[in-house]
Amino acid sequence: MKGKQIVAIDVGSTNVVIAVGVVEEDGRVDIQGIVSKPIEGVNAGRLENGDTAGRAILAAKESIEEQLGIKITEAYAGLSGDFIRCVQVTDHVYVQDELGNGSNQITESDLRDLELRMKSVKLPDDREEIMTIEPLKYKIDDKEVDVPLGAYGHVLSATYNFVLADKNMRDRMRQCLLRQGIKVKEFCANALISHLSVATTEDVEDGVVIIDLGGGITDVSVHTGGKVRHIASIPIGVDIINSDIRAYGIPANYVEPLKVKHGSAVTERTNDDKIAFQSPRKGTPKSILRRNLATIIEARLKEMAEWIRAEIKEAGCGSRFSPVVLLTGGGAQMQNIEVLFARELGYDDVRVVYPEYGFTDEMAQHITTPAYATVASLLVYGAKRGSCSVAVRQEPISFGRNIEKRPEPQQPQQPQAHEEAPKQSGEQQKKATPIIEPTDPGEDLIDEGEFEVEGDNKSKSALFSWMKRKFTNLTESFTGDDETNL
Repeated sequence: MKGKQIVAIDVGSTNVVIAVGVVEEDGRVDIQGIVSKPIEGVNAGRLENGDTAGRAILAAKESIEEQLGIKITEAYAGLSGDFIRCVQVTDHVYVQDELGNGSNQITESDLRDLELRMKSVKLPDDREEIMTIEPLKYKIDDKEVDVPLGAYGHVLSATYNFVLADKNMRDRMRQCLLRQGIKVKEFCANALISHLSVATTEDVEDGVVIIDLGGGITDVSVHTGGKVRHIASIPIGVDIINSDIRAYGIPANYVEPLKVKHGSAVTERTNDDKIAFQSPRKGTPKSILRRNLATIIEARLKEMAEWIRAEIKEAGCGSRFSPVVLLTGGGAQMQNIEVLFARELGYDDVRVVYPEYGFTDEMAQHITTPAYATVASLLVYGAKRGSCSVAVRQEPISFGRNIEKRPEPQQPQQPQAHEEAPKQSGEQQKKATPIIEPTDPGEDLIDEGEFEVEGDNKSKSALFSWMKRKFTNLTESFTGDDETNL
């Protein structure tokens, strides 16, 4: 591979994804390969077992190295979890009359002084570090301005957006990757860069909310005026829906295809027919009502929408804020999910989007699964920051690309009656029962139980910890030097 090479790694709660790309002369990224492997040892973005997670990372690394004939030693890595938070801080400086004519015109020196005061802010918890700071708005003598340089006034103030991360969680991930031979070139908060591959410049300027629905994490970022106003990682993802479906008596290897192919996020848009399950060792197929399946999915997504709505409100964009809402991530692949979030969040323009911006025309058509949104945005971010260290093997095994192509549009499935199902009569004969195949047909079915929605204990624990942390943050404050009142 010639050109500036970028490697991105997204260590999620259910999968680790590694992508390799080459930056073209126009700055766009040409994707060379993407590999995804299931992972254990990561819960709601927190690395809990470095050995089990490390094995999955190493498997993904070796797979893409073999396919592309390269040796990866450096990468951009994303972070998500309740250990990342966003805080807005306001401070001011008195304008210096550098021209000596009493005009009090704001100069570069005044802006540097204000930025230095922000960078010297002391965090309330020494276990945290500042990942990035960015000015959101400026005021001159209590009047908000877009461009302070060259304006006149006596007091220049600004509100900055601070993105903070727990040092321990960051260092755990750094060491885990290093043990697999990957040096982290830079850590990025996933929610902070999630817009790069799915939103346009106009979206970010006019107002957009990115909702990345992962397995164990839901990342939310709010943008307006071309700036990131707020980010949050809610420690609950779509895997909790899988747990609820599993609690209904559905074998684990049937759950994901059942949810994606036959599930719906809106119950009233669902038929009341049955979905049958073929068991290789049991003659009688079992079934679940499609409406009951939709009820499970809708209940959890409504709960998630409630937390997302609270985070959008915390961004402080005002009651007139009417953004475009972009749903992405592996959890966005459910029928009618746009309808549910439009209804629950109260916004008209809600869409499911795929990573497509920042890439070459030839490659954009192949990067079409929402599950790759984070790693795609990391590639675009890395293209702006600098190349990674990648070596070419002496005897490459393969130079073929390994990219999942956009699946052909699926035609509506015609329900088919199972050949071993009992004969139906009357109204029942009008509704045949579709059959769903498991992801691993080797597992037997278990008996159905009463309808019951149960949450995953780890997901609940993570969510309660996040709620407690959010409440605690309200009582904490930043401290600066003697003249800073934050």
